[in-house]
Amino acid sequence: MTFIGIQNAHSFNRPSWVVTVAPAAHPVALPITGGAPVAVEQSAAAIPTLDNFAATVKSGQPGQVVGVYVPKVLALRVAQQPANNPAYVTRTRDYATQFSLAAKYGTTALLAHNYLSGALFFNLSAGQEVDIIYGDGAIRRYRISTLRHFQALSPADLYSDFVDLDNGGAQLSTPDLFYQIYAGGDRVVFQTCIKAQGNASWGRLFVIATPI
Repeated sequence: MTFIGIQNAHSFNRPSWVVTVAPAAHPVALPITGGAPVAVEQSAAAIPTLDNFAATVKSGQPGQVVGVYVPKVLALRVAQQPANNPAYVTRTRDYATQFSLAAKYGTTALLAHNYLSGALFFNLSAGQEVDIIYGDGAIRRYRISTLRHFQALSPADLYSDFVDLDNGGAQLSTPDLFYQIYAGGDRVVFQTCIKAQGNASWGRLFVIATPI
């Protein structure tokens, strides 16, 4: 937060001090996951079984997310963001990136560009099961409950305002949207950009899954 000033106030003839506080500008940012389109798919026949995939991504590090699996839809390794770079999204095929800022609120957020693994997020739908795989081989299961769609008013700006396309066009700031999507505690959120009107970063898709 940012301290704006201190004023001397009086109440019932007794002096007191009032501290005026304003929030710091842009306390959070949402990574941008748009780009040039290419053909991306994982055929159901090519997706391994959950056990085989988990064995492949296992790193031995408990508590670290190393993979995400949705039957017949996707099997992605998960990369971590560099320290102090919460806008980073990997450009490596068949990977998603864990959003470190969301993790501070207990949410497992998985980012991917819409011209890479993020293209697969558009194949996700309510009711599908999501398995999060950890470095020690542990697996936690979630079920997709909600899909949210937003238009970015400044698509290339990490701090853009957004229009809620699912709820009457309400306008939200980046912090408002971040806390609405990512501050809900234990959940999985897939995030990628929506391409529209010739702009690969026109909007944002969030696919939310809750624990089973």
